[in-house]
Amino acid sequence: MKYVLVFNPQAKRYSRDAEALILSQASGILRHAAITVTHTACVADKQGRRYVIDDFAHCSADADCVIAVGGDGTINIVVSALMQSGLSPRVPLGVIPYGTGNNLVRSFGLDRDSEKALHIIRQGHTIPLDVGWVNQQYYCVNTSFGLFPYLVARRVTRSLVGWTYEALRHIGFTPWPLRLRYTDATGHDVALPAQRFILGALLNTPYYGSILRMAPDAVWDDGLFDVKLIHETPKFAYPLVFTMILTGQYDLLRHTTTTFRARRVEVMPETTCHFETDGDMLPRSSRYTVEMAGQLRLLVPSWHTSRSSMI
Repeated sequence: MKYVLVFNPQAKRYSRDAEALILSQASGILRHAAITVTHTACVADKQGRRYVIDDFAHCSADADCVIAVGGDGTINIVVSALMQSGLSPRVPLGVIPYGTGNNLVRSFGLDRDSEKALHIIRQGHTIPLDVGWVNQQYYCVNTSFGLFPYLVARRVTRSLVGWTYEALRHIGFTPWPLRLRYTDATGHDVALPAQRFILGALLNTPYYGSILRMAPDAVWDDGLFDVKLIHETPKFAYPLVFTMILTGQYDLLRHTTTTFRARRVEVMPETTCHFETDGDMLPRSSRYTVEMAGQLRLLVPSWHTSRSSMI
């Protein structure tokens, strides 16, 4: 067996000592396996800064598993590399959560302790996981426009308290006017009239940001997004809107929420509108096209036996 560990030196929690510790743990737990270490690198292009794995093609050519060490951002870098290289059907993704945001932890029962995470990886149980594609970029789990990226760009922390603080601090924001068109599960195209939205989220797991239970019925391998739209409300109702989002009690303002499943969504803002994927901001655009790009195999705890297979 050959395992490739991918570290992100730009991640907030990264350190050489932490890398050395995880590598030592991997050598002990993944005994008799070949372990290769590589790192992400920052490059600049017309759209700004982005992260790549320069030597991914070389180090993963005969890999049996690629392990992302970090948060949602690092995981997305590895997902992009797996998809671009065409290895995603064959080489599963393991995760050692080590970042500020780890949505996969909550959604799939992954363990934040690196030793326990390595034991999960060694067991080899996988599930298929849909991968999204938005404006020429792959991403792993969820994407959104409006309120969430607006707050992400201004956040001080990812905790529930932090989200509440940011929501209260920016309670005077104005909802975003836009048009939206989507292709539903049966292949029919649906166009919504121009209107203002507080939030739009395209979800592939029950949780958003690992703390908000936004799509309890989301299916991660059905080739569809669970789309949740929250329409404009009077500003005096914003505290109730925030309460609804933070607690998941969407019946509080049922008439302001639209939910549907789609395989492709086009978002056309009439003004500047923030857009993010798994907590990372996207370059601003007059159109965002979100669609399914395929699947990869995610290593998960063995109690996912009803939907798992072995590598």
